[in-house]
Amino acid sequence: MRRNLKKVFVILLLSFFPVFNSLNEQKVLIYDPETLRDPFRPFIKREEPIRPKGVIESPLLQYELSQLKLVAIIVGGNEDRAMVEDSEGKGYIIRIGDYIGNRFGRVKEIRKDGVIIEETYKDIVGRIRKKEIILYLHPQEKGEKKP
Repeated sequence: MRRNLKKVFVILLLSFFPVFNSLNEQKVLIYDPETLRDPFRPFIKREEPIRPKGVIESPLLQYELSQLKLVAIIVGGNEDRAMVEDSEGKGYIIRIGDYIGNRFGRVKEIRKDGVIIEETYKDIVGRIRKKEIILYLHPQEKGEKKP
C-alpha cells in the first residue's frame, strides 16, 4: 500500500513538473517601434484644429473663443464689422473671413445679435469636421453661455 502511494505521489509530482518549471521561466518581450504602436501615446486623440494656409498672424489667434467677449456690432455700410475684447480689455475689430481663436475659427457671418464663427478640425478618427460657434452680443438675453 505504501509503495502504491509513493508511485501515485511520484506520478502526480512528475505530471505537475512542467507547471512548476514554466513558473520559473521568464518571457522576454522585445519592443519593435517600427511595427508596434507607441505604448505611451494615448488611445483617445483630441480634436486637432486645422491651420488654413495663408493665415496672417494676429493677436486674436492666441486666445480661446471663451476668453473673448463680443462688445460691439456694426451692420451696414460697405461691410459688417464687430469688436471683440480680450481678457485684458483690449478691443479688436473683426470682419467676415477673419480668423479668430487658437483653433483657427473663421468669421462666417456677422448678425445684429451675434457673430457666427466656423471652426474646422479633425475628429478622433481623422475625418475633417466643421463646427459653428456663436458669440452673442448679449449672451444672458439669449439664455446661451459662451463657448
